[in-house]
Amino acid sequence: MTARLLRFKKIHYYCIPLIALVVWWGMLIAMLAYWGAQGRPIYAFMNGDTQSLVYISDIGATNLNPLFIACTGFQLIFFVGTLVMEYVLRRAHKLQPYVSSKQPIFAIISIILAVIGELGILMVAIFKTDTYHSVHMAMVGVFIFFVFWACFFNFLNSFIFGNFPQRLHPNHERVIFGKHKWLNLYMVSFFAKLVWLIAAVAFAIAFGVLMKEGNDTLSAVFEWTISFWYGVLLVFWSMDLFPSAVKHYRIRHPEKYDEKFVDNHMSPSILSNSGLADGDHESTLQGSGSA
Repeated sequence: MTARLLRFKKIHYYCIPLIALVVWWGMLIAMLAYWGAQGRPIYAFMNGDTQSLVYISDIGATNLNPLFIACTGFQLIFFVGTLVMEYVLRRAHKLQPYVSSKQPIFAIISIILAVIGELGILMVAIFKTDTYHSVHMAMVGVFIFFVFWACFFNFLNSFIFGNFPQRLHPNHERVIFGKHKWLNLYMVSFFAKLVWLIAAVAFAIAFGVLMKEGNDTLSAVFEWTISFWYGVLLVFWSMDLFPSAVKHYRIRHPEKYDEKFVDNHMSPSILSNSGLADGDHESTLQGSGSA
């Protein structure tokens, strides 16, 4: 008998962004707790500034610098790895395959931009604000700029999936797509990510403007806010990869289900050309290998 609870492989690709999330938030919490345990000091290199909350980089420039570098580098690998894995899984038809010839291109662009942006945040950790302030701030800009565009192209792919629900193959257990393009899961996912991106941009602008105006306390508040908010993105990406874990379990445990599972991802799609956008060509959904 088919159980009511969703079945899926527990350790699977969706864990990749969650690992990055644990490391990133763990680092932030550890740094904030360390600063609080010290009595919330204003460090000597801050030139006597008085503020009730210091920047992440200020704490990262202390003896916690090795932690800052290590955790930043670790999450870099898993952040980029998440985007790479999504691309690979869709190409291997272990996730919903791409439905547009533009989507693989957007995915590759997103990966390249993410690599540059994540190298930027690694340089932020390496070039401490107390010693290399100009380089440090330049790398903050690199990180924000390139990660923004990496997210933009990744989110654009979610929009394309949602905009063409007639091309989707909803063959994952309990993963059902609505027939209307504004109601299917991919479009809902896109709008959730869009809200995240708009908020992230607002936080980043507030962080920069307040810093320029010399309001370091409020600027630091927004820096910490956007840093924790950054982790929410990793939750979204984990949800994107999750259907692969559901499909993996169902293919390998057919005896636990009442109905036979037909892997539509492994069959050519028969879609009319009338559903294609101008200048766009549908991807041929021919699979290779199993989940």
